[in-house]
Amino acid sequence: MKIVTYRELEPKDRFMLLMDQAFWWPLSPAQLERLISLDIRLKNSPVGFCAVENGNLAGYVGVMDIPTKTVSGNVETVGGIWCVATNPRFAKKGICKTLMDKAHQYFLQKKYPFSFLCTSRTIIAYAIYVRMGYVEIEKVNDYPEAYKVLGESRPERKSETELDQNKITKLYQEFVKDKTGFSVRQKNFMELLSERKKFDDKRSILTQNGYALVSGPKEVSRIMEIISPDEETYHGLLDQVESFSPNGVIDRMVTDEKLHQVYKDRGYCIEDGDHGVVMVKKLAQAEFEEEYGDSFHMGMLDMF
Repeated sequence: MKIVTYRELEPKDRFMLLMDQAFWWPLSPAQLERLISLDIRLKNSPVGFCAVENGNLAGYVGVMDIPTKTVSGNVETVGGIWCVATNPRFAKKGICKTLMDKAHQYFLQKKYPFSFLCTSRTIIAYAIYVRMGYVEIEKVNDYPEAYKVLGESRPERKSETELDQNKITKLYQEFVKDKTGFSVRQKNFMELLSERKKFDDKRSILTQNGYALVSGPKEVSRIMEIISPDEETYHGLLDQVESFSPNGVIDRMVTDEKLHQVYKDRGYCIEDGDHGVVMVKKLAQAEFEEEYGDSFHMGMLDMF
């Protein structure tokens, strides 16, 4: 079996099927090239490592170079693991571990202190990650979820907001100014999210003091990110989101205490925990708590 980087992989056609088999995401080589051109986390990386056997793509582990903010205010680049996939015909042959070891070697060569990944406790790979030394980031994984079933008969409305990328970036930067971790975003982050179809620009909202990026089917709105400096603005944003959500609203990651209270005041149900988790592996002498303190931040749109 041969291990090559994604950039070295030829032909790349089998990659699309592997992504669809693993994630129901038929990511074509052309689409990935577009993402690489937009995403600073991929632009200068190998993109991923591929296991090839007799011309078949047996497995893939993606790698990212991710900027994070430390307690000192410095930007520290860390490793990110994304889209771990094994061709079903090559299952149970240790391909995942081999490719993960290759990814860790790459991170160590770059002198990255940590490797991060997003996964679910319900999948087989979770146990593999634990054996490799990954641990859950409790602060992020303890973020509550909020949801409200509306079920009211109401005319369908759409947001007529024009989303200003620069204004959204400024609002976000103000929100995370005292936070560490995944609080560093590239300038064209909104363009990247749009390419990934992470939100619906016709249903998302931008006001003077806050914004709500919304996705999901038109019957139930999924809040991907909602940011405001105060409770009054949160109420106003949620008024608008609920106005075009005939059956309900879901927020899977409530990262702000003020927003948490607003959801309670509006009669939302609050659930603690989720199957989805963020994990970290120490690669150097640095300790996670020393690097990021107790203000580590990661939102739904920062998942990879």
